[in-house]
Amino acid sequence: MDAETIVVGGGIAGMSCARKLKENGRDVLLITEDLGGRVCYDPKLHNNFGAVFCMENYDNAFKILDEDGPLEVPLGKLMLHSSPTKAFKGMSPTMIASVPQLLRFKSFMQKHFIPEYAAYKKDCETMPAAKVLAKHPKIDRYYHMRASEIIDELGIAKAADNFISKFAYACTGSRVNELNALDFLNVTQGIVVKLFNFTLDREKFTNFLDGRVEIASVRTAEKGDGGWTVRTEEGKTYTAKNLVIATTGLTTQKLLGIKEIRQPTKLVSYLVKGIPNQETAKAMAHYYSDEFDVIAIAQRPDGLFNIYSRDEIDLGEHFSDYEIVDYRIWNEALFTYGTSVLEQDWDENCYIASDVNGLGVEPAAISGIYAANRILNVA
Repeated sequence: MDAETIVVGGGIAGMSCARKLKENGRDVLLITEDLGGRVCYDPKLHNNFGAVFCMENYDNAFKILDEDGPLEVPLGKLMLHSSPTKAFKGMSPTMIASVPQLLRFKSFMQKHFIPEYAAYKKDCETMPAAKVLAKHPKIDRYYHMRASEIIDELGIAKAADNFISKFAYACTGSRVNELNALDFLNVTQGIVVKLFNFTLDREKFTNFLDGRVEIASVRTAEKGDGGWTVRTEEGKTYTAKNLVIATTGLTTQKLLGIKEIRQPTKLVSYLVKGIPNQETAKAMAHYYSDEFDVIAIAQRPDGLFNIYSRDEIDLGEHFSDYEIVDYRIWNEALFTYGTSVLEQDWDENCYIASDVNGLGVEPAAISGIYAANRILNVA
C-alpha cells in the first residue's frame, strides 16, 4: 500500500486530519488539488481570498494557520447599508439606539452560547456530529430553528437589523431568513470575541508531512480487499488501509454517492486597486444588508480594497476607476442551506471530514481531528 491513510482534500479539514495523524507517528498521504482549499492565502499579495479571519477561540485552526495580527474594524470607520437609500455610520444615533439590545446580545453570547458551543465543539473531536447534537439539546435546537427565531427570542430585532445581521451576512453571504440559528450565532461570535488575520505557510506544512503531499484531482474512491483505492484524473492509483474524504461538500457527495447534503452559498472575493466613488469613500469599511449582492468592502492599509459579494458584481457601482488585482469565485463557499447532518463514519475505515456540519474554519478543523481520532482509536 502507498500509505496507512490517504486523506483526499487539503483544505483545513484535510490538513487538520493529516497533521493529527502525523504528530501521532502515523503514515499519511495527502492528495489535494490545492493545499489550503478555501483557506486561500496569497503570500505575494498578502491577502486571504477565501476565509478572511480566525477567532481567538480557534484553537485547532491555529495549529496550522499563523496569527497575523488583530483584525479590527473601528465602528467610527464603518458604514452600514440597510437599503440603497439608507446608510449610517457605526457611531451614529441609529447605532446608539441599538446599544441596549447589543448589550443583551453580548451577555447571551458570553454567558450562554459561547460556553455551550465550546463544549459542543470539544465533543465533536471524539463523537460524530449527530451524536453530539443529541448530547447538547440547546445546540441541536439552534441547528433546527431559523436565525429569525433566535433574534425574536432574544428581543434584539433592532440591533440585528442595524448591525448583527449585516455582520452575519458579511461572514456568510447568506440572507438571514436562510440561515439557521446555530450558523447565525456561530459567526456572530465575531462581534463578541477578538478576531485575527492569519497566514498559511504551505511549505512548512508540506515539510511537516515529510513532503507527503500530492497535488492531484481525485476521480474515484473505491473499497477493495483490505483497503481503499483512489484514482486521480491524472491516471495515478493509490491504495491505503484508511481513507478520509475531506473535499468540498459537493465533491464528497459525488465521490461517495451521498443522497442528501446541505447546499452551499456562492461567494466572490476581489482584490481591487482603484479610486472609490463618493459613497465608498465615506468609510474605511462597509457592511451591507441582504438586499444587496455586495456583502462587504474593506480598505487595506496599503490602499487596496477587498470586496466580497454573493456573485460577480459591477465594481463600477463602488469605484470611479478601478483595476482588479486578483479575484476568486467560490461556488461552494459555505454550506448554509438545509439542516441535514452529514454522516462522518461513512464506511469501514472510511471517514468524512468537512465543514458541512459546522460553519467555518474551526469546525472544519475539528471534523478533521475527529476522523484522525477514529483512525487512532481514540474516538
